[in-house]
Amino acid sequence: MPKISDERRAARRTQILEAAWTCFQRRGLHATSMDDIIRAAGLSAGAVYSYFPSKEELILAAVTTSLGNLRALIAPLLAERPLPPPDELVRRIAEVITAYTVHEAYDLRRIALLGWSEAQRNERLRETMRGFYLPFRAVLEEAAAQWRDERVLPEQAATDDVAKLMLSVILGFVVQSAILGDVAPSALADGLRAMLTPRPA
Repeated sequence: MPKISDERRAARRTQILEAAWTCFQRRGLHATSMDDIIRAAGLSAGAVYSYFPSKEELILAAVTTSLGNLRALIAPLLAERPLPPPDELVRRIAEVITAYTVHEAYDLRRIALLGWSEAQRNERLRETMRGFYLPFRAVLEEAAAQWRDERVLPEQAATDDVAKLMLSVILGFVVQSAILGDVAPSALADGLRAMLTPRPA
């Protein structure tokens, strides 16, 4: 049997992941079976299991793929010089998250909440997420140091505390937009700007 190309393998992997995301949103992580995903993907069981030998491996792949793609999309924003101010950076990151996560058949923001919940009982998944969130927070800390050097932030500002706040705002956007559905990226920017603007003397 001839080997399929790398491009075809990547396309099939994406096909399976998109089927999984659709099923996860519809039925949840635990209620979704591999048979559900196989049917949604329109592939044979052997084809799906050749890429993902278990549902746990598929869940891990779904998380690493979505977080890895987001990291690649957000990285250029954090590499800009000069760095955008905090309110503008948060707005642009939230816009990237929205553009990447919203699909016709599923919303990765809603699936993220399922993944965060699953990570409370699945140590391997939790460590996988930590492997993405901790480096991202470290980059936000570097951004905070630049803002402090540029006097966007007070010189006494603790950069690690600023990074934790920024990450909370970004992840909070995911939660609010998934559950409440009424939070625009511009609202985050306006709120941060209002908090950072000094009161008139």
